[in-house]
Amino acid sequence: MQLHKELYYKLQHLEAHHSVLPQARDVLISLFSETLEQACKAPNTGILSIEQYSRDALLEFQQREDNKVMDLWEQYLARRRAKGPREMFSTREEAKWWLLQSSPVKYVDGAWLGHINKITTPFGLRRVVKNAWQVLSEELGDGDLEKNHVYLYRQLMETVEPGFPAGDDIDFIDPRHGLNEYGVWKAAIAQLLISLFPHQFLPEIIGFNMHYEAMALETLKVSKELKELGYDPYYFVLHISIDNADSGHTAIALETAMEYLELIQKRDGDAAAKHTWKRIQVGYILSKGLPTAPVCPKFRTLNTVLPTEREIFPRNSLEAEVIRIFKAKALVSQKIHCNSKIKFGGRTITEWLIPNGLESQQHQIQFLDALSNAEPWIFKGDSDKSRLMKELSWQGRMFGSFTQSEVLAVKRWIDSLGGTGFVSDPAYYWSFINESEISSNKAFKSLDIRVHHPVFSQLPANNILAQLLPSTTHLPRASRIETTVPANWERFFPLWFTHPCLLEHFICIPAQTTTPMACSIIRVLRAQSGFGPEDSMVAGMDEVRRKESIGLVELGLEMVKFSGSMEPTCLKDVLETWKSDFGLLMLHLCQRPIENTGLLLGLAMAFVDLHDAVALSPILLSNDSRRLLHDIAKRERDNLDLCLQELESTPPRFLDFCRGYHLGRAEIDRCFL
Repeated sequence: MQLHKELYYKLQHLEAHHSVLPQARDVLISLFSETLEQACKAPNTGILSIEQYSRDALLEFQQREDNKVMDLWEQYLARRRAKGPREMFSTREEAKWWLLQSSPVKYVDGAWLGHINKITTPFGLRRVVKNAWQVLSEELGDGDLEKNHVYLYRQLMETVEPGFPAGDDIDFIDPRHGLNEYGVWKAAIAQLLISLFPHQFLPEIIGFNMHYEAMALETLKVSKELKELGYDPYYFVLHISIDNADSGHTAIALETAMEYLELIQKRDGDAAAKHTWKRIQVGYILSKGLPTAPVCPKFRTLNTVLPTEREIFPRNSLEAEVIRIFKAKALVSQKIHCNSKIKFGGRTITEWLIPNGLESQQHQIQFLDALSNAEPWIFKGDSDKSRLMKELSWQGRMFGSFTQSEVLAVKRWIDSLGGTGFVSDPAYYWSFINESEISSNKAFKSLDIRVHHPVFSQLPANNILAQLLPSTTHLPRASRIETTVPANWERFFPLWFTHPCLLEHFICIPAQTTTPMACSIIRVLRAQSGFGPEDSMVAGMDEVRRKESIGLVELGLEMVKFSGSMEPTCLKDVLETWKSDFGLLMLHLCQRPIENTGLLLGLAMAFVDLHDAVALSPILLSNDSRRLLHDIAKRERDNLDLCLQELESTPPRFLDFCRGYHLGRAEIDRCFL
């Protein structure tokens, strides 16, 4: 399990650990395969029941899913009114345990969308991706710290366990905290992984979002039971209200998926739409197949079987093989263990191995669950440490009772419970979507920073910039840009279309958005993407329906049309038509927001000057577009000024801001010489 924790940490610190990217992609595809293999055992249920996509079929499916949750909630309330016990945790101490164990997944709330809406997104997909990104924006409070979901959970943790570390802190993964719920770590890693390669796996991201934003029964139960035990339930209450299926995240996620599929069908045809639907199903199944809620030990009784376990078991071929092995051994060894006093899961070995006992699916589930939690016999993810493996090996009391292949299967099963943990055959995913496998080695050989994400340059930013940065130590604002002079389009367009990248990477990791500066950056990005001004209320579907949703890219396309040039379809088109070393430099710099914080913010401020100038020019944009750009620039400047105030207390970063601003202005001014 510690390897899971290390991956969790590295994925939140890619600047220092970008060598993990090939492994990350392998793990993601393995998780796709694992959850698909499980779901495909019941191909006529769940999202797989919609073999042929249609808007009506998907809407009806989602309504049925919502109704199921509401029916279960109604039944739960009836049990509680009849004096039934709490079902998530019995005591305040159990609630504390549950909240702490849930923290790995709560601290990455929104991460499944963290890397989307990049400037490298094809322009034709911007509306779809923008709608999905709105969910992320609202998860991050639309730039209001008090509404940021991760911040709210951290506030709750301060009441539960004062001094508990933040999710991106190296201390968070220290074993002393006892965060050992493997399923929670696995779900958290999946959320960090799914959006990491947004241009490779956009359909899967959209599908994941569609399931994850639907109402969950556990959220309803937890909000009620926490209040009963004296904990603030607001984090969970917020998710009940903001995820509603009428105007909230459920509705946005569903509309995003439907718009995307209809765009693909119109642009690429029915076969492409069918293929895209299969991939959306993959993402949906990944979310559904990795439950995020831990189960308190008290509720892990031998008769407790999760609904998903009842429906589909064994969950993968490895689990099936382990069951086969133990069934075979039980037939010949049951009475051999009569003298053994060893117990796990409340039963002796003899009781577990009763004749024909393992023929029952429920008994199989209970047996594997109990055995997997039976330390020191099984240490999840660590077969070398597990006593069972020692007993099966030379000089162990069970040596020779299992064949070599059987011992290897048990070893792989133990390791799959934690640690390396991701053992599913990636071929299952590729077969399901009917594509030839693309290995990670191949995928990472030919990355183009104009197209792909993420791409880390080999040279540190300081080396790249050594000959470019001005040696200024102060920030006198440069004179107003004179746009009355016709723009040099060859310089102007690559700068215009590339510079929205500058702040994109600051908010990819939810745990790193819980500062005033990060909130200001969120508000800048919202303005640049064409979102409406922030309000005390949540926009929800109002934003999706808003007609005047125009951002910097759309304004750039209007200016391209004005210039008489051919309209680009993506950033690569722009940078192939109008070469720009400075545009490429910005793309490399933005990949490292921690290292280049001041520099990137200074560059962004320089481009606000450009936005102001273009908004004032009567020759580049229509009057309506000039007004929109003026409003965007004002929102940008107001929030970047807040960032600057914070940087002024950190001299090295303030210096970088000054240098970035002057560097940007010098390049911009060359467009109007």
